[in-house]
Amino acid sequence: MADITLRGELWDNDSADVLRWWGWRDITAPMDIAAALEAAGGEDVTLLINSPGGDMTVGTEIRSMLRRYPGKTTALFQGYGASAATLAATGCQVIQSEPGALLCYHNPSGAAEGDYRDMRRSAQALRNARDCILEVYTARSSAKTKEELMALMDQNIWISPTQAKDYGLIDEIVGLSGKEEDPAAFVAAVGGRIRLTASMREQYQAYIVGHRAEEVRQKQVRRTLARLRALAEF
Repeated sequence: MADITLRGELWDNDSADVLRWWGWRDITAPMDIAAALEAAGGEDVTLLINSPGGDMTVGTEIRSMLRRYPGKTTALFQGYGASAATLAATGCQVIQSEPGALLCYHNPSGAAEGDYRDMRRSAQALRNARDCILEVYTARSSAKTKEELMALMDQNIWISPTQAKDYGLIDEIVGLSGKEEDPAAFVAAVGGRIRLTASMREQYQAYIVGHRAEEVRQKQVRRTLARLRALAEF
């Protein structure tokens, strides 16, 4: 069995490249999961999750990858299991949690600007995105009703693995013997996402351009030296 790590915030591939260049390591992108699944080669895999979430569409993309994987898939919440990370986990055939993991299922959020019509459209778009998330959760046969999950998501609070199991959002709590005892865990907030600015992207692109130019220069130097050696041996 192979372990695959889903750690930190979920970002798209391009943004992940930029953030890693800036030194952030606790990031997961679709390309990371795709490479790990390819390396697993069809054997059973366990997705080890410690993530506060991130981009909703990245979560659903990873979910799709896991659903299409030919081997048995198990998700295991080890620390944070929140937001888009819970969407990714639903791609696995079995969802487990360690006792004491912090789990959160909430409505999607986003920024908007414009007049009242733009705000109304943005609000409707967020409701539609919430309904997409509900479709993912309620696709599990064990999940509670759409109305019950909607009420949970409206609260936007941390819940324990025991509560998540009661909602049908996870299948098992591992490491518990006898009666299920689940330590309560309460925190105020996860904190804001990493701020990826336009300046950071521009500097990263400049680095890439410079790096590629240096590679071209080094290749030209190697070719010139090879020609000089060939002439010397002629």
